Amino acid sequence: MSSENQEPVVARFVRLPSIAERKLGPDYSAPIRLDPRVLNQMQATIKTLGKQYVDTLGRQVHELLPMIADACSGDQAQRSAFYEIVHDVRGLAGTFGHPIVGKFAKSLCHYMQEHATIDQTIVRFHIEAMRDALADAAADDRLAEDTLNSLAQLIRTAEDARTPARKSPVG
Repeated sequence: MSSENQEPVVARFVRLPSIAERKLGPDYSAPIRLDPRVLNQMQATIKTLGKQYVDTLGRQVHELLPMIADACSGDQAQRSAFYEIVHDVRGLAGTFGHPIVGKFAKSLCHYMQEHATIDQTIVRFHIEAMRDALADAAADDRLAEDTLNSLAQLIRTAEDARTPARKSPVG
């Protein structure tokens, strides 16, 4: 077939906004190109901070355990302080080499966002999962996913227990 008989193809390029643009607004302008030296410096900084962050992460998870009862009591200030730490863990754990801890923190954040009243047992299991994942340098992704699924099932079971049973229309 000759190119003379073909219709020209009309192409349209659609530029999707980056995550940074969505978070920072329309005034954000992305860098055209990162200098490889800057990228190397960023990676070296993350590596250095990562070593320090492991200690901070361990302290944060340890601090959460005694805060559980107060966070679940209905006191908004206590709940907010607790959530702030969990949210911090969620955001930084993966960046500094502990993605499984971040997944458990993400699950707990989601649970707290979706429920006005939070259950101490569910919260404790999340915190203990974070602590165990942090303690195990060779944490298993499959085990983490199984644990996350179990936590999700525990949340569903608790929700079902709180929902009053409907009376049968037949009666």
